Formats: sequence, C-alpha cells, structure tokens
Amino acid sequence: MTLQLNRRVMQWTVVLYLALMIPITLLHESGHVYVCAENGYQYRVWIDVTGGHMQCFGRLESIPAYNAIGGVFGLAGSGAIIAVWLAAKRHVAILAVGLAFMVDQSAKIILEGFFTRVYLSGSLDIFVTSLQLASWFGFMLYFARVKAPEAVSTSR
Repeated sequence: MTLQLNRRVMQWTVVLYLALMIPITLLHESGHVYVCAENGYQYRVWIDVTGGHMQCFGRLESIPAYNAIGGVFGLAGSGAIIAVWLAAKRHVAILAVGLAFMVDQSAKIILEGFFTRVYLSGSLDIFVTSLQLASWFGFMLYFARVKAPEAVSTSR
C-alpha cells in the first residue's frame, strides 16, 4: 500500500505558504510595534533572510505582554486564514497553511512571552525553524493524502 498525494494540494500549499509568509511576519512584528508605540517609544521593523525583526527604542523586554503580543497578532492572522477556509471550504491548502502558521505563532507566544532570554539569545532559532517546517510539511502531507479506493468484494 503506497501513499498517494494530491499534487494540486501540495502545490497550492507551497504557493500560499510562501505568499503569506511575509504578511504574517509583518503582522507578528506589528504586535510588538503596537505595544512599543503605545508606550511612546520609536521603533524599527525590517525583514531579512533570517525572518522579521522589530527593534523598540525603549526597555520593554521585561514585560511579558510586549514579548508575547507579536505571536498574538500572528495567531489572529492565522485564525483569519482558517476563517477564510471555513467560510469558503474551497481548498484544503488554505486550511493547511493556516494551521501551520497557527502552530508557529502559538510557539512564539510561549517562547517569546515566557522564555524571553533564551528566545532573544538565538539559541532556539533552529528549533523554531524546524517547528515551522515540520508543521508546514506535516499539514501539507496530511491534507494532500488521497484516500485509496475501497476494495470491492467479488464473492456473493
């Protein structure tokens, strides 16, 4: 018994994930921007090959809400992607991508909000990247599975 995959689901999952990666990253960083600006500080946001970054020119790292709010904004964006799928029920690739981003943003809420020092040290970068890729590929493969036709019995 071999695993058969729907290529179209896989292709759309890749396209959607790559297309939404920067908007979700910016949404995540805008959560940090919101708290920084509300406290009257200037900030800087940029994206490079290692991901999205935000620098607040104030000392807010000791406030768990500041650290976790980026993931909360990203989680809201992930929820919006899933809501689009729920409303349309059009293509499971949308659901796969929304769930993958949801796993990633949930992990960032926990890591940034409660393990801030370790997260900021960069020592978890490989873990976060691995989690992102594993959830993306896992949901893509799960939703791309093609159910094998059931065997028809010839006996009477």
